[in-house]
Amino acid sequence: MSRPDPTRRSVLAGIGAAGATVAAPTTVSAAQTGTEPIQQQVNPLADLDAFEAFLDGVMEAHLESHDIAGATVAVVDGDDEFAKGYGYADVEAETPVDAEETLFRIGSVSKLFTWTAAMQAVERGDLAIDEDVDAALEAVDLPETYDEPIRLDHLATHTPGFEERVRGTFVRSESELRPLAEMLRTEQPSRVRPPGEFAAYSNYGSALAGQLVAETAGASFETVVEEDIFEPLSMDRSTFDQPAPDEFAADLSKGYGTDGRTEGEFEYVGIPPAGAMSATATDMASFVRAFLQDGATDDGRLLEAESVGEMHRRRFGHDERLNGIAFGFYEMSRNGVRVVGHGGDTELFHSLLFLLPEHDVGVFISYNSVGGLEARPEFVDAFFEQYVADAPSESETPESDGPPERADAITGTYRSNRLPYTTSEKFLGFASAISVSVDDEGRLVTHPLGGETTQWVEVEPLLFAEVDGTNRLAFREDDGEITHLFLDSTPVTAFERLSRRETPTVHLTVLAISLLVFLATAVGWPLAAGWRRYRGRAGPLEGIEPPLRYARWVAGATSGAFLAFAVAFGAVLATDPTGLLLGDPLQFRLLLVLPLLGAVGTVLTVGLAALAWYERQWGLPARLHYTAVATAGVAICWVLVYWNLLWYQP
Repeated sequence: MSRPDPTRRSVLAGIGAAGATVAAPTTVSAAQTGTEPIQQQVNPLADLDAFEAFLDGVMEAHLESHDIAGATVAVVDGDDEFAKGYGYADVEAETPVDAEETLFRIGSVSKLFTWTAAMQAVERGDLAIDEDVDAALEAVDLPETYDEPIRLDHLATHTPGFEERVRGTFVRSESELRPLAEMLRTEQPSRVRPPGEFAAYSNYGSALAGQLVAETAGASFETVVEEDIFEPLSMDRSTFDQPAPDEFAADLSKGYGTDGRTEGEFEYVGIPPAGAMSATATDMASFVRAFLQDGATDDGRLLEAESVGEMHRRRFGHDERLNGIAFGFYEMSRNGVRVVGHGGDTELFHSLLFLLPEHDVGVFISYNSVGGLEARPEFVDAFFEQYVADAPSESETPESDGPPERADAITGTYRSNRLPYTTSEKFLGFASAISVSVDDEGRLVTHPLGGETTQWVEVEPLLFAEVDGTNRLAFREDDGEITHLFLDSTPVTAFERLSRRETPTVHLTVLAISLLVFLATAVGWPLAAGWRRYRGRAGPLEGIEPPLRYARWVAGATSGAFLAFAVAFGAVLATDPTGLLLGDPLQFRLLLVLPLLGAVGTVLTVGLAALAWYERQWGLPARLHYTAVATAGVAICWVLVYWNLLWYQP
């Protein structure tokens, strides 16, 4: 079996969720693309041969360096259009990607179709942008957690205040798919903040909009999109059906893992308006063209020009100096050019649609492998480096002239607010923490957990520019306290400042020490007992009356329960995290029986330790060791309660 790339270099790639954030930029130089920089305005298709040579260089480099099986690209520039496929849609069969024929899963780029359908309903008068969602919905009731109602524009800007939820967003098989309204009722996330306060990317909120569209139209969401978007734009090779219908099945690209060769299963989205769509690049070009031409193409009209303007207009932002969110779209502006778009990720497919409305240019790109998560921001960098001249104010990062004004106040740890706060899925937020410090040169340094560090220079009070990059970072101050961190590259997410006791460092330290105490107990006590028997010596509990006579059995069982949970939980995360999160909840419930038993044992251990001290039993070293076990039990219970893992919380 051959493939277009003569050599391959393995690159570790992360697995994306059904989110929609564009990663921080990584520059691709002209040397990597094989072309010389072109200094011109934003008209990439003005010289079609030069653009194709540029694109070929970028995409071939991506397929090789990121172990990507295939990709598809479409670019619209005024009246011109270019689309091309790269690599394979099916590696084993050596089926090449065809931009006109091959369908890719586009993930959360699907949401733009949901929000287009919602704006169409606004045009018809069936919905209003300031609509009270709960009052308008018939099949789904929202919790009345806060006095302020959730409006349609809250959903469109990811500010309804819902927590994150994994279960229900994806399902493992076609048999687990349920009607949209049923899924929205049974897998409803909690409201954890008032609407309109902070953006926290919400798949559930977008799916609610899809339900509103369906109810106002008196038809299924899929039918509404088919009749009101696909048909007017002649998007004949696009679908929300799962799996793809028979006429598309043979042309649907397969998805691949980190090696670009290991084929994955079809990924089912439990709430389709949030990310279930499959489409060809040329179909996506028709959608792009409609939004660049005031809502109409030669095939038909999608929206009125005023409605397109409403969808592109900035409606929410955490900081006026950073990118914000429009109606469904979010801002990706850079180099002094306004850009709106939306990313899309399944585990295997990674896509992006972005528009430069003032230049009548739009781009769609999708990769069918995990490596696309890293390749996507590199594509954006390469495109802007080649075709969008740097704004003078952004061409160079200012030099640092000392530490930030509020260095002590801003350093610390921050965590994404896109978090399952109330469920046992909360542990997913552990890896989203970012530590902030200041280096010896006075530059701000951010270090995501398990990621690479980035340096920043303060350009305004509490506003920082990335060193050798295009990203920006800002802090929010409330009553003299720094409360949040915001990134220009992720306007749909805020990062909350953590107290010291909430930081990953503290939790990992507590877990490590506690597990070492438990291990010493579970292993050390039996070994000591065996040695005493071998020497014919009496044990420390010899002659001790109940209940202290059974104290070591209680503490040993407690230690064993917590150790067994740590091993089992780690093994499941390493081998089948999808099954744990999306499979039968009984598996998760059974797993969490272990820490619950450990918690019961901890209560007994604490009581027995107190009794031993009160009655001065066992001798001082034994009492100290037993007290250490009790303390470790309390400490690990505190951590597990924080992460909703002491018992199953659906």
